[in-house]
Amino acid sequence: MPTGSRVGAHFLSSVLRMLEPRTDDDFVDRLHYLYTPILLLMFALLASAKNYAGHPIECFVPAYFTRAMEQYSENYCYVQNTYWVPFDEHIPHRLDEREKRQIGYYQWVSFVLAISALMFHLPVSVVIHKVLRLEPVALKSRDHFSALCWRMLSNQSGLQVSVVLGVACQEENVDPEVRDRTIDVIARHIDDALRYQRDLIARSRGVFLFALINVGRIYGAYVTLVYSTCKLLHLLNALVQFYFLNKFLETSDYPLFGGHVLYDLFRDREWQDSGRFPRVTLCDFEIRVLGNVHRHTVQCVLVINMFLEKIFVFLWLWFLFLSFLSIINVSAWLATVAVPVCREAFVLKYLDACPEETRASTDVHLFCEKFLRTDGVFLLKMVSAHAGNIMCARLCETLWVLFQQWRASTKVLTGSARKESTGSMALAAEDTTTKPSLGIARLRKSSGERRAPRGAGLTTTSFVDMRPHFV
Repeated sequence: MPTGSRVGAHFLSSVLRMLEPRTDDDFVDRLHYLYTPILLLMFALLASAKNYAGHPIECFVPAYFTRAMEQYSENYCYVQNTYWVPFDEHIPHRLDEREKRQIGYYQWVSFVLAISALMFHLPVSVVIHKVLRLEPVALKSRDHFSALCWRMLSNQSGLQVSVVLGVACQEENVDPEVRDRTIDVIARHIDDALRYQRDLIARSRGVFLFALINVGRIYGAYVTLVYSTCKLLHLLNALVQFYFLNKFLETSDYPLFGGHVLYDLFRDREWQDSGRFPRVTLCDFEIRVLGNVHRHTVQCVLVINMFLEKIFVFLWLWFLFLSFLSIINVSAWLATVAVPVCREAFVLKYLDACPEETRASTDVHLFCEKFLRTDGVFLLKMVSAHAGNIMCARLCETLWVLFQQWRASTKVLTGSARKESTGSMALAAEDTTTKPSLGIARLRKSSGERRAPRGAGLTTTSFVDMRPHFV
């Protein structure tokens, strides 16, 4: 295969891999970053084929025109734009008035649709695809421009969402033994990541600026904030594209183009010739004949506008549907993950297999708010959506056991620290009755030596050991 062909095939395969579905999303996300770009690219290819491989314009020329003159006039009118004048109006005599009526968008439709497809894929490329995927720093062939910029944020997450969901969705998990090992590995990774976040908030307590900058990572909501940001970017992109498309299509009689078109269709009325996609236009051009300049005005048919009208009406309705669906989807996600009552109800649904005496309401509240927190519940919801309820229930049970162990160790460490602190204070108070100055010094020394290290009530591992890892 020639070198050029190999390069082209490699580029095409890279583009197709960029559009392949992932596991760290839901159906609405795939509508935005996968199906809509594919749809827009198909429309762009259709418009390009009609523009450059077909006959986008046909002009009615005088009878004395030769075939070459007819071809020249059609090519010239297509390149230099045409102008639209309704049949019930007279053609303006002034050239500047004709220029104001020119229509020159049909040559750029394929490029506009391709840019629109890129804008739909951009939020997921920048935010989720590179922030939630904790990949090695070395770039791969499927990486695009935003990789270097957002790889710096990848280590902030702690929870390897794509890796966890990829392992949870493996076909080998049908085997109960493999599923149990998978659940154990995932649960311990989540425990390590959440332990790291709990230690981080303990060490950064009181540092307001640090907490303000790293609010999501410190308070266990970094992944949730990133995912919500991506969903909001999807919604904003759909609304902005719908707004500009409607501004382009609207007329004084049709302020909401797509809605009025549907209204006319239901009433069996013909669409109004608004001038946005006119079938019949006019074109002026000049030809030199024996040194003299002859000006001609011909009438042309823009066949491509028949396709473009259908494409843009469909996109108007599609963007509107996508915007409403995104609003509902974002509201449902935020309600499930961000509202404490909804978080507890979601987790409690998967804790039914645990003994009732071990899952009191206070325990479930602590499990959701202190152990899992927002990111943990978010990951459980993603596992439930992609790997199924059984996998999510077993994972929730394993995390519940780890939570009981964490709570028991926290109580032991906290009680030991309090006991040592109380003994030190009593000894210091006894010394101060005889030697005040020595008692104060001993109190300071005792408190300095025996004070529990910051974050000791949360974990006993070192800061390095607590960094999230995935085997």
